[in-house]
Amino acid sequence: MNDQIKIPLWINIFGGFLAIFGLGMGIMGYLQPDIVISGFTGDTNAHNMAMWMTSGRNIAMAVVLGTALLSKKPELIGLAFIMRLVTEVTDMPATAISGVMGVPAMAVYAAYLLLFITPEVIAIMKMRSLSKSN
Repeated sequence: MNDQIKIPLWINIFGGFLAIFGLGMGIMGYLQPDIVISGFTGDTNAHNMAMWMTSGRNIAMAVVLGTALLSKKPELIGLAFIMRLVTEVTDMPATAISGVMGVPAMAVYAAYLLLFITPEVIAIMKMRSLSKSN
């Protein structure tokens, strides 16, 4: 009897993209931080520490999300998306207010809401429903 829950393809693709993107951004934060944040100079130890900590966080989230997706367990996948959602919600205003992206704040908010936050909320709700149906 196969009691494996089928995770929707879009969640695997979206989650996989987030994991690969986070891993890439994390590694680049150590190797080439000015690609991660345009104009980053690392001119102080505090700036470098902040970049390295952010990079470590990105790598950790990539590993957690990837591991959750590979587990095919809705509860773990849902938790990984909650982790991502909390991060996006806290990063969004910081990114908009800092102006480092070089675009108007409203464009930053729109991008976060459309590309990250909304799909993550939908994924969390889907994982919760799959978890309850099992």
